Amino acid sequence: MPCKLTPVPDSPDFQGPKGQQVTLVATDHIGSVMIAKAEYAGTSLVPEGQAVSTITFPIAEGKNSLKLVFVFTASTAGRGELREQAGADSQFLRDVAGHEPFQLIKIVGV
Repeated sequence: MPCKLTPVPDSPDFQGPKGQQVTLVATDHIGSVMIAKAEYAGTSLVPEGQAVSTITFPIAEGKNSLKLVFVFTASTAGRGELREQAGADSQFLRDVAGHEPFQLIKIVGV
């Protein structure tokens, strides 16, 4: 099953078919990496007080922000990646680092 998100040319943004489910996963490189907070199109994707490695949500219509806060066991030295998972397929979206735990990704639902 192919990934749903595609890069928007000349932009750090992504686009995908509205209504389709997307699964994003935090992968480890240095220490463990987890998603402590995630909000997309005004909806919280991580239960309060928890951290998760995977989030799943439907792509909303129009341009919406995915706001993520990561936590790292290796503190500011922590490193990892945010990837889209789709069955056997995986797509790199962003590098994540302990010294920059907040990430903002625009997703355009078409």
